[in-house]
This record gives sequence, structure tokens and C-alpha cells, in this order.
Amino acid sequence: MRVLIPMALGTSLLAAGPAFAEEKSICDNAQTTIEIGECVGKEYKKADAELNAVWKEVMATFKNNDYMPAEDLKAWKDTLLASQRDWIKFKEEDCEAVGYEWFGGTGRSNAVVFCLLHHTTARTKDLKARFLER
Repeated sequence: MRVLIPMALGTSLLAAGPAFAEEKSICDNAQTTIEIGECVGKEYKKADAELNAVWKEVMATFKNNDYMPAEDLKAWKDTLLASQRDWIKFKEEDCEAVGYEWFGGTGRSNAVVFCLLHHTTARTKDLKARFLER
């Protein structure tokens, strides 16, 4: 899933960081900050749902096998779960920091959601590549 940033908000977001420059628009028709927020909010909800579905698929790959002792398999799964929890904390705090970069601006909440969307789609892509696309 890629994101296109509308011109009204896009120029400012592109200046805010290189991660946004890699995105493309999902909100072409949005004209106001509110419309942009609604649009990107919907995309973030979709991306979060996809991440949750992919996470379930990833967890299902941890099955007993003949090449790894059960205790090591459990340790691997537990370590990945801990890293996911740490990633969620990172995503939330990093995007909160983005909000401060927009302090006092009307695009602040949208910038935070764009950040959440960006991190979420990147994490989903990473998990798919590491565990599901072999």
C-alpha cells in the first residue's frame, strides 16, 4: 500500500521528512485538512488491519518441526513477540514526535497519522518478506 499526499498538505509533509517523499497519493480528491485526515485515517485503519492479519499468519509459522528444539522455537516466538511490542511503542512515540514538528499547525494530526501509516505499511512489508514470502 502506497500513499499519495495531496498538494494542500503534500508540500509541507514532503519538506518534513524523506519518508513522506517516497509515498504517493491516496487522497487525490481531498481538499481540506479535515478531508485529508478522514482519508488518511481510513487508510491507516486498513493498513493496521492488514498488519494484524499478517501478524497472525506469522505467528502461525511457529510450529513444532524436526530441525529446531521446541524450547528454541518458543524462545524465537517469544523474542519476536517482544520485538513487536517494542516496535509498537517505537511507532507510537516516533509519530508523537512528528506531531511536535508540526506544533501549532493545522496539519499536525494528519502528519501523525501519515507517520503511523508509513511505519505500519513498512512493518507489514518487512514481516511478509521475512516470514511469508519464502
